[in-house]
Amino acid sequence: MGAFTRAAMVLGVTLAGSVAAVFGADALRDAGYLPQPNETGAPAADMSDTGPTTRIATRFDRFIQSPDLQNRAAAANAACGFGESLSAGETGFWYVGDAPGNLGLYRAESGEGGVLRSFTASGDNLLAYSDQYGELFVQTGEGAFNSRTFVLDEAGEVTFTEPLLERARIALTCDDAFAAADALNAEFAASGARVNPIRSGLNAFVVGDGYGYWDYPRVDGLVETCAPAGGVAALEEGQLTLISAEFDAEAQFSDMIYHEMSGESLSGVAEPMVYLTLARVDSASGYGDIQVYSAPLSWRALLADEDAFSLVYHFEAMELVGFTISGDGSRSHSEAVGGVLDARFPCADPERAVAILEQLADESRATGP
Repeated sequence: MGAFTRAAMVLGVTLAGSVAAVFGADALRDAGYLPQPNETGAPAADMSDTGPTTRIATRFDRFIQSPDLQNRAAAANAACGFGESLSAGETGFWYVGDAPGNLGLYRAESGEGGVLRSFTASGDNLLAYSDQYGELFVQTGEGAFNSRTFVLDEAGEVTFTEPLLERARIALTCDDAFAAADALNAEFAASGARVNPIRSGLNAFVVGDGYGYWDYPRVDGLVETCAPAGGVAALEEGQLTLISAEFDAEAQFSDMIYHEMSGESLSGVAEPMVYLTLARVDSASGYGDIQVYSAPLSWRALLADEDAFSLVYHFEAMELVGFTISGDGSRSHSEAVGGVLDARFPCADPERAVAILEQLADESRATGP
């Protein structure tokens, strides 16, 4: 899918949100973005040591609208220090419905604006883990969360909505991230989740974490040309495979790259680049690995052989950065290798891949400054 096509799709959904803001929440419910309404606004029971008390449902509680359903994420909420009611500035899990059910992670923004960030996914497509710093991560096995921003009035009705950038994992500050991850994973397993953690970690890297600086246009057709089976789920064990190819017209060299003659750093020098991501799954060792090449379009040679294409430069102009995916689905910090002179990329149709990259370079030169 081309950059302009993807942008048009996002714009279309955003406009749909604007229309919903005019015509009300019924259109969103009919489209499946919102649950059907239950009786809302009534005080909710809150059991304490002194007996049942009542609390008034917030606008966010009314929006979530599951007072008559058991929240299967209650243990995870308790472990993280999240309440069962959601107020401005707070976060909470709601996991409801028959198996596999749906997990909703909601973040209510501080202030009086009624802004809610919503991240939802089927319970059988999720896993959770905690890192060494005590942070909790919830991650999809395939694809991404359905992520949206909602603006709610006092009654919990939607006045505006628009999509958020795609993300396949969400990081949370949590009082006891280990206990929360265990509680969530137990519920996911009970819902039939059979997520492969290593492939989940690779998928999360490709989808991204919802940050704008990750959102580059795809190089149309290159991944499909080199890996026709498509997707992280189809990766063959032990085989290094191209899983992502993106173009950055405003890329810059890092401080790892030096000029071949003067030895001076090229840090900050602008040059269009292709980001080529290779991945490998090694279930026997319990790890996966990712290699990201930042490849300037000023290559010396672009070559095709029987089962790969190669990029060759005049000097070590292509930067290589690696990541490791652990057996729980977590991703390591980046591991910089530095500049490389050349690299070989396995590909099912190398000649076609070369043609795609040559066309990209030609178009970049034609539209460049």
